[in-house]
Amino acid sequence: MRLKEFEEEVRSLFDENLVERAKNLKKTGNIFNPIFYLFFTRLVELSAIINGIVMPNRYELEELFRTRKDFLQIDYGTIGETIRRAWLFERERGVELTFSNSVEDMLYVLYRMGKLQGKLDGIILKYAEWDKEKLAELYFTILQILIELEDRINREIKGD
Repeated sequence: MRLKEFEEEVRSLFDENLVERAKNLKKTGNIFNPIFYLFFTRLVELSAIINGIVMPNRYELEELFRTRKDFLQIDYGTIGETIRRAWLFERERGVELTFSNSVEDMLYVLYRMGKLQGKLDGIILKYAEWDKEKLAELYFTILQILIELEDRINREIKGD
């Protein structure tokens, strides 16, 4: 397995603009954490693989990705409605929520999320070997990268 190459490709997905927007969200107290969102979605996929819900083959993995994409589309609609309701709440009550201070960053990150997940799917499929343990190793590598990225963001915020 070419795990080092896989890791480098995954790391390359997280450009400085995305990292800065994620930091801004965290600094302003926005409820959305894109790194955790990615971590959680891939953790669910890994769990499905480890527990035999999804078999380690291309068809089932692509179906898993398709299901996640469908839910992401539903999430977009729900998030849009939540932002609208928060804005109405602010107007009615005359209280600005800290959430509103970073809506632009949140929308940018959400927009990037679909593309980022798609690229990550492609990288997984490129390096996948259809063995449960080897596929799980790819996922554990992704999770490790995301934990390291979250840690970097937290350290940079504390340093600011």
